Amino acid sequence: MHTNAAWRRVLARHVVPLSRRVSLTPWTLAHDGRSFFATVYSPSFSGVARIDVPTGRIARIKAFPDPTNDQADGAFGGRRLVWSEYHGFDSFDDFTVWSWDSWTGKLQQIGAATRTADGRLWPSPWRQPDVRGGIATWTQGVGPDGQMAVHAFDLRSGRDRVVRVGHALGSFLFTDHVVAWPESRTSGGVTTTRTASAITGKPVRVPRALGALRGVGWLATDGRRIAYPNASFTSLWWAPSLGAKPRRIVAARGYDHIDNSVQIGGRYVGFGIQPRVFLGDTKTRRYVQISAHSGWTRLDARSLVVLYATGSKALDARAPIAFVPLRNLPPLPACR
Repeated sequence: MHTNAAWRRVLARHVVPLSRRVSLTPWTLAHDGRSFFATVYSPSFSGVARIDVPTGRIARIKAFPDPTNDQADGAFGGRRLVWSEYHGFDSFDDFTVWSWDSWTGKLQQIGAATRTADGRLWPSPWRQPDVRGGIATWTQGVGPDGQMAVHAFDLRSGRDRVVRVGHALGSFLFTDHVVAWPESRTSGGVTTTRTASAITGKPVRVPRALGALRGVGWLATDGRRIAYPNASFTSLWWAPSLGAKPRRIVAARGYDHIDNSVQIGGRYVGFGIQPRVFLGDTKTRRYVQISAHSGWTRLDARSLVVLYATGSKALDARAPIAFVPLRNLPPLPACR
């Protein structure tokens, strides 16, 4: 499938001019239809910032201690931005967790990687923190044999609650303060999904949409809907609510696979079958290729961001970024 001509025109018209001048890596939207949060690498500032698309303004939030080796990824909950600041490009084990209150401007470190008695870092799973309803969550290594702690941090009270220690993977949040994570009985085993109250830490009933998942290590959610690649990464699955049974909406072919870049924004799902990037409409059951040469999407209920790959490994490489309000998207063409 090739990019539809109407889609090429819309995406080209919505390339962010700032992205042609400054190295930006977008990782979550601001839910206001006009801005996103990104890592910025430039001679004058390298760190976490909010990018206002219409004006091109860079609102600095936190500078990196080491611009050459630091990177970030996280989520925005409507008021608070929460992210992991990763130190080094060799692994995701060395990190600190930060929150920023967009109402008050308060910046706070709320977590950090755990070390052994002799100073080595415990390995942690790769997944950025999630934030919803005033709660932040992340999973980090705390012991031998792949022992992980699932954190639920109340950003209003400042209380950090560990809701689970086990063979867990990256955690995420649903509405009503429910934290979820994949977990296996043994290190490297087949995972099932566990859920708990982020307020009390007590287990809660696993929603129907997650009950049958086996071996699924990555799941995207907007708090109410879910999308994920299956355990073999050969198909993309979707549930329009936590009470619905997931259904397959896309199947990869041959040696292709659905990667972990799945995103949800209302009825739309962004996903990658690298090097191609796609956007799907769960209502019409259609999808369109939006990049043929790598990259990824970021989505919320109002906007689509597409980051195009540059082919350069330079830290300050500039990649074009398209920022498109969902209302401006053309209809998805029929799949052939």
